[in-house]
Amino acid sequence: GVQTCALPISLKTGPLMRCPAVSPDTLPPPPAARTGWPWTLGAYQPPDADGRTSSPKPRVSIVMPSLNQGAYLEEAIRSVLQQNYGNLELIVIDGGSSDGSADVLRRYDGRLTMWLCEPDGGPADALNKGFRFASGDILGFLSADDLLLPGCLDTMAAAFARRPDADVISGHGYLADRSGRERTPIYSDRWDLKRLVHTACVLVQPATFFRREAFARVGAFGRTTRTAWDMELWADLAVAGASFHRIDAFLAVARLHEQSISGCAGLRAQRLADARRSEEHTS
Repeated sequence: GVQTCALPISLKTGPLMRCPAVSPDTLPPPPAARTGWPWTLGAYQPPDADGRTSSPKPRVSIVMPSLNQGAYLEEAIRSVLQQNYGNLELIVIDGGSSDGSADVLRRYDGRLTMWLCEPDGGPADALNKGFRFASGDILGFLSADDLLLPGCLDTMAAAFARRPDADVISGHGYLADRSGRERTPIYSDRWDLKRLVHTACVLVQPATFFRREAFARVGAFGRTTRTAWDMELWADLAVAGASFHRIDAFLAVARLHEQSISGCAGLRAQRLADARRSEEHTS
């Protein structure tokens, strides 16, 4: 039958558990047909995996909103856990899925900082819920149908260390089909707020991270748009004085399919209207 997820199922209380570094044998076995990253290649081995580097890594918190993305959710979760980044929080906020997503979340319960499954007001509301639990120095969000590439988190942590003046750092990524295999490069543009409000400045969302202090000045994701909450956040951060930086590294994959917001033809007009509405946040 259909697995419903309409009430809170798992909410860890007290001090939140950090996601420890993982090895392939600590995660549930992948489905037989799944190979490659993040299924069978094994966890990413960072440059300091032998322990010679003594400086602590900044804590990274990733919030993953999801609703009926059970076909992709496990791959997204594994792409974060297989980063082998030892100071990590992964928080999954599910909006009450009816497609078996709850079964995936239960399988990874011991590897997630927390997960919550209950109806919400959409992705922006889910992100606001998740970030209320986040304690990281560096923050990011990953849709449940996207994935991180090997080394993403180590690359980002190093970039923030090199650029203490940067509040938001973006890398590049790929657009992929439903399978995730057919990929087209997509590049983050040099930051320009005026171009953003005219949809002419693109930041690859899953390859963009920001400092906790900058997000605190904004407070939360706006809920005035259905499809462009990421653009709205970039605009809010800029108005609040955030400094943007770009690195030349491919860090993530954004998947386009008929159920995704970016890939759904029926939402094209809504996306354009929402992008125009982000201009209100710059006035």
